[in-house]
Amino acid sequence: MEPIKKKTPSDTTEFEREQLRFFLSQGDVSNSLAELNPSLAWLPELAKMKVIQNPGQLAPWIERNFADPEAVREVAANLGYFDETTVDTLEFRLNLQRNNLPTLLAKSWQLIIRHIRNARRGALRNEWFELAPRLKVGERSPEVLERLASILRPRPKLGKRISWYDESGSEKVPKRPSDLMSIDYEIEGGLNEAQVLKAWPQNASADLDRRLLNMLTEAVESALEDAIDAEVEDNARYSISDSDVPSVAAHKQNGYRTGFLPIVRVVAEIWTRLAVKAGTLALPFVQDWSTSPLKLNRRLALFAAADIAVSAEAAANILLVLPPNLLFHTNTTVEVFRLIRARWKDFSEEKRVEIENRIVAGPPRDLFTSDVEIWVDRSRYDLLGEMERAGLDLSQTSKSLLATIRSKYPTWQLRPPEQAGFHIWHGGGTWISGDSQKFQNISDEVLIDEAKKAAENADFMEGNHWQALCQSNPSKALRGLAANAREGKWPAWAWNPFLWTAQKLDDPDSVNLACDLLQKFPEEEFPAVADTASWWLSEKVTALDENRLWPLWDKIEEATMLQTTDGQNA
Repeated sequence: MEPIKKKTPSDTTEFEREQLRFFLSQGDVSNSLAELNPSLAWLPELAKMKVIQNPGQLAPWIERNFADPEAVREVAANLGYFDETTVDTLEFRLNLQRNNLPTLLAKSWQLIIRHIRNARRGALRNEWFELAPRLKVGERSPEVLERLASILRPRPKLGKRISWYDESGSEKVPKRPSDLMSIDYEIEGGLNEAQVLKAWPQNASADLDRRLLNMLTEAVESALEDAIDAEVEDNARYSISDSDVPSVAAHKQNGYRTGFLPIVRVVAEIWTRLAVKAGTLALPFVQDWSTSPLKLNRRLALFAAADIAVSAEAAANILLVLPPNLLFHTNTTVEVFRLIRARWKDFSEEKRVEIENRIVAGPPRDLFTSDVEIWVDRSRYDLLGEMERAGLDLSQTSKSLLATIRSKYPTWQLRPPEQAGFHIWHGGGTWISGDSQKFQNISDEVLIDEAKKAAENADFMEGNHWQALCQSNPSKALRGLAANAREGKWPAWAWNPFLWTAQKLDDPDSVNLACDLLQKFPEEEFPAVADTASWWLSEKVTALDENRLWPLWDKIEEATMLQTTDGQNA
């Protein structure tokens, strides 16, 4: 039996809202809400009506909905309405019901309670600005080191989960907390590794660096274990630590990243300083990281192994003990490529053979659900091809395998050298697999149709020719989209790649035309491009006048609300 759908504010008339306000204002609001038990989507509306006088009045209402996934979504979307007193009550009542709740919901409510506590405590003070002056005057007590590690430790930050659209057009059954709410791991707002490294003296003693590294490593591990429990981190697959940390070493791809990045970068840099001062103190960290079950610790070991402070044999062994999937997948490959380029010539012939044999064997086949051999070949091709391009000596077996793969897939290309190892590359890159020249002589009127045919007939891994055109000639792509729009066609598959090329399209007429077309997008189809339109608008905000900017802003916001409401009513 499906649960009865509750009315949300968007389903009611102004008269019905006034009725609810009147009803709730006549008695004990807390009891009335628990008895009436409307959808928790009413939370912001009740605050606007000034019906709620203090957050504690909400606890009985929420308690009645502990078993409702929709309640998790609504509370996560409105966390600002709660205080620590409320969550004390909620936690007490949750503990009474915990054994009767599905694990997913019990875990989700506990995460919400933790978030509110952390947010409220953090609002009272900024710990970094309290600690920084003490570091500046030379305090290095255990308490100061503990506080520094605690400040850098990422903690869960929850919010509204916006599901723009999915392939089926219907909401999936939630299986983990992140299906009900957004879950990030963050540190104090505004703090970055540069501030911390500037405050920590270069001439600190080796023992002091070692003590700090111990505490930072513990903080990283504690945060990772917590993220694994929240089901947003995975030691075998791409997950939150990969997204937060594109590269353990300093890299432009780390720009604008937070979460796990600051603490990882501080660990990496302090370790590098320690390796110069006292290698005997630095090496035990590498050994511990290399045998850790935690993926991010493995990445730290690979980073450190590129340093000549680590012997060539030890560096090679770090590659050899790496789980096979991490040799080819997740952002671990960024450190794998960096280490191989830096130390390959130092490795003994015996170690090179062992490493190449692992590469030739390829990733575990059970990682893939379809086109298994193609994916395995691509994984081997990327790594061996990059090694060849870097001028590294390869065995005859590796060379033969590369030649075989190239004969099977003649259109495959390597990424540019600076992108080696990165499975996701943001901004500034010009590489895209595909042949934009296929459309050189195609008229604007039939361009989209021809791009669709090319995509349908392309071999797997051949590349995306439309995306290549959007990158190399966005003006032509826009003209094709405009011609398609004149015929009443608005294909999201073509619009989304185009909108991601915002940095490539900068002449005022084209920017204005793209904005005007997005404004004309049919309302029922617009949600399919709303997320990319939002990113495009953020990139072009200074290039648009207010008469174009704000109407499109409103349209995107309305699409977001529509998607959220549809998800709630599903």
